[in-house]
Amino acid sequence: MVTQSQHRTPHSIKIEFSDEKTTSFAGLALAERLAARARLWSTLENRLPERGGYDWITIIKSMIAGLLTGAGGTFATQDLREDAALLALLGLAGAPEEATVWRALEGLGEMQRSGLLPEVQLRWARNILAKSNRKDLLRYGFFPFFPDGSLLEGSRRREATKYIPEKGEGLMWSTVFAGPVVAAQRLAEEGEGEQACVREMLPEVVRGVLKPLNLQRRTLVLADSLHGDDPTLSEIERLCLHYIVGANKLTATAKTLSERPESSWLQTGPDPSRGFSRSDVCVCWIQCAEWEKKRTLVGRRWMREGEMIWNYSGVMTDLEESDVTHVMQARGLDYCQAIWHLYDMKMGMETYYQDLLSDLALHHPPCNGIVRNAGFYAVATLAHTLARGVDLIGGQNPERGSTVRNDGAKRRRPKPRAMRLWRLRRRFFALPGRIAHHGHVVKIILLGLSETLRREFERIFQTICRC
Repeated sequence: MVTQSQHRTPHSIKIEFSDEKTTSFAGLALAERLAARARLWSTLENRLPERGGYDWITIIKSMIAGLLTGAGGTFATQDLREDAALLALLGLAGAPEEATVWRALEGLGEMQRSGLLPEVQLRWARNILAKSNRKDLLRYGFFPFFPDGSLLEGSRRREATKYIPEKGEGLMWSTVFAGPVVAAQRLAEEGEGEQACVREMLPEVVRGVLKPLNLQRRTLVLADSLHGDDPTLSEIERLCLHYIVGANKLTATAKTLSERPESSWLQTGPDPSRGFSRSDVCVCWIQCAEWEKKRTLVGRRWMREGEMIWNYSGVMTDLEESDVTHVMQARGLDYCQAIWHLYDMKMGMETYYQDLLSDLALHHPPCNGIVRNAGFYAVATLAHTLARGVDLIGGQNPERGSTVRNDGAKRRRPKPRAMRLWRLRRRFFALPGRIAHHGHVVKIILLGLSETLRREFERIFQTICRC
């Protein structure tokens, strides 16, 4: 209950203006410092061609800063132009207007097509992952790897718009997540689909990220049923990656599982979280007519309350029981249950799209031309990588993963949960501050922070400075 003494309405409000160099996004110092420590700007600048007027590094850096502050589309840099303090923090003399950004997107799109920006994206992802705590990246000793696609907003006027039954019209945007970071991305052009894009990106990510970080043998590809057939599945095997891939696209899956004898099924009981009144699992072989070899199929059947007929689903994997013994022991599961438990990690990785599609508003392509949209999504992905790096590296805690005592027993500290980009922006990036120059040093004075937020921000900044 609010009393009169607690709630006082002012009789008047007065407004004054000051020329003091302040910004509402002084917290972007975290991203700027990380970009310097991880050599992200130099990696980008060394590969860019020359350009008259605003150079390419200024355009890209301005767009990234604009996107991280909540601006969107071709207007990403418009507000930054009037924020002298933030420009000083970023080391920029100015920022391009919307018309310049729109024109520049065509050149950025050509860089994406030529492979220049995809190579930069690989280097950025590799640098961020290299400076992250490896224990935080692994799950049960595996490095999750998630290729997938999303249907963006489309229309008849938007070039390369596709129609997909049950999904509708849109641009197909394919990405490959290496852990929580987008290692590669591509907008499908005319005549391309998600599978073709993913097959093209897989070897690039193995070459540019997994091998340099010595993660190839630990990588576990988690993909839906769209990729559960040749030639994508054969490409995954050729790259020597472990995988668990959905098999429901194959007509042979339900037939194979329905013909299994009762003795081959292990009862796993009801699962209220999924609505199962009964459920069983089994393991067998599957081989389609056009395949050169058979593959391991881990099946599941279930009934819902009131049903009398089994429903079937399956996943294919190259993992053997010896590969998942630690999962079985840690969770008290058998081999089949352990495979399904690992495959459930895919649902957690699907939530990474929330940062991209919602928090960066990437569900809505800004242009009608496919080349300009390709350039925009290349820069937006770099922005996401930088923000995700702040959370991954800045959020590291020296005590994370160590054992702590609880009533005499030892238990491990839980792994950190990724912070959504909107929350990262609201809590750390959108902090008011004054900017001052002292020689070659930019001094940032944050204003009005609580003691808790001040300590948290300082810890993150110091962690980034030491990475």
